[in-house]
Amino acid sequence: MAGNIKSWLKKFSLRRWITWGLVALIVVCVVAWFVTREVLPREIRIATATKGGFYYKFASALKPHLERRTGRSVALLETKGSVQNRELLLAGKAHLAIMQAGAFPMDGLSALAPLYPDVVHVIARQGRGIASIRDLAGKSVSLGRRGSGNRNSALLILEHYDVDPEKLEQNETYFKDLLDDELDVPLDAAIVTTGLLNPDLHTILKTGRFELIPILDAKALAIRHAYFSPINIPRGLFKEGPPVPAKPVPTVATAAFLAARDDVPDVLVTKTLSALYSGEMRLAVPTMMSLKEAAAWQLFPLHAAARGYYNPYEGLGLLTNFMESLAATKELLFAFGAAFYLLWVRRQRKKEEREKADFAKQKEHLDRFLDETVRIEREQMASEDPRKLKDYLNEVTEIKLRALDELTDEALRGDRLFSIFLMQCSNLTRKIQIKISLHSRTKGD
Repeated sequence: MAGNIKSWLKKFSLRRWITWGLVALIVVCVVAWFVTREVLPREIRIATATKGGFYYKFASALKPHLERRTGRSVALLETKGSVQNRELLLAGKAHLAIMQAGAFPMDGLSALAPLYPDVVHVIARQGRGIASIRDLAGKSVSLGRRGSGNRNSALLILEHYDVDPEKLEQNETYFKDLLDDELDVPLDAAIVTTGLLNPDLHTILKTGRFELIPILDAKALAIRHAYFSPINIPRGLFKEGPPVPAKPVPTVATAAFLAARDDVPDVLVTKTLSALYSGEMRLAVPTMMSLKEAAAWQLFPLHAAARGYYNPYEGLGLLTNFMESLAATKELLFAFGAAFYLLWVRRQRKKEEREKADFAKQKEHLDRFLDETVRIEREQMASEDPRKLKDYLNEVTEIKLRALDELTDEALRGDRLFSIFLMQCSNLTRKIQIKISLHSRTKGD
């Protein structure tokens, strides 16, 4: 039993243990790299809002640029708004989402980029006696769907002016229903938080049947709510002749921003931002914030990859990015290094095997040369004929020269058998020469 164990241990040499250990390590490293590497999803899903709204329009403009940079299809998800978008992100059913700042907590989420000002528009039907926010009390007013950022900002406005939203009729109706006079209770007004270029908003205000109510306490609202900032809707933005609005309208704005889960792959973040700031998006959405403005935005913590995109030279940004990239692929790099080592070991082993085969072949050839010298040794012992002895001498010399010419392996040249062969040739040559010399003297006497 002990002998079998020793034999088995001898069979598996240290080199083989190292080789198999490296093979196992390569497998583990490749699997670890495959599991932890950052990959793009097969389909990138962006949560938006109502199909006619500006979130959906913005995402539609972003879609072809993101598809071109990622090589993935992009699906736009129509939703009820920011709160549902948050739920979709946290559930992993959406990868990106456009949302309104201040609509919900950001636990588990990160901001990627502020997109454009989300402006509060208080739209009132003409002839309904609505000249201020307080005049909305008891009216039929669209505030937006429950769970939308639009409704969240509308409630903050109403709270500031002590208007009870529970006493407003039709308050969950979509604001474009202002144009529908067939409703049981036609809308008197709507509080709409959206981009200035929202096509549904322009459709309504171009009719000339509605007006924008100013929010005179815009600065106060901005002080009380960090997400709001004062802004003026410019004269004639929606229509000229007569202009709508007829003069700049003070109001407040929050920001629409792009969000994702904290664990979104860095590669998706950087490719999304690359698509966002390609220059083509500014042509499609002129109100979009510039890269410089986005870099200065501090309302929410940015995703780490987004911070690196906006400030690539901040501190040791480049070195950090390189080290993070190296750390992300260290398993794969180690696997490649180990693979190269194994290839080198295999090559060395093959080389050694070839050398051993060549050595064995040349040693076999040397054995034949030795056999030849032994044959000549025996034959010359039985001969006294000078001519035959000279032939034997020439034959020995020829064998020696052939051996030196054909047996070039350095290991063989240093082998004891080769030394024996040379000594055999030398001794045999001397014996034959002595016999020839003695024969010459005898003949002379």
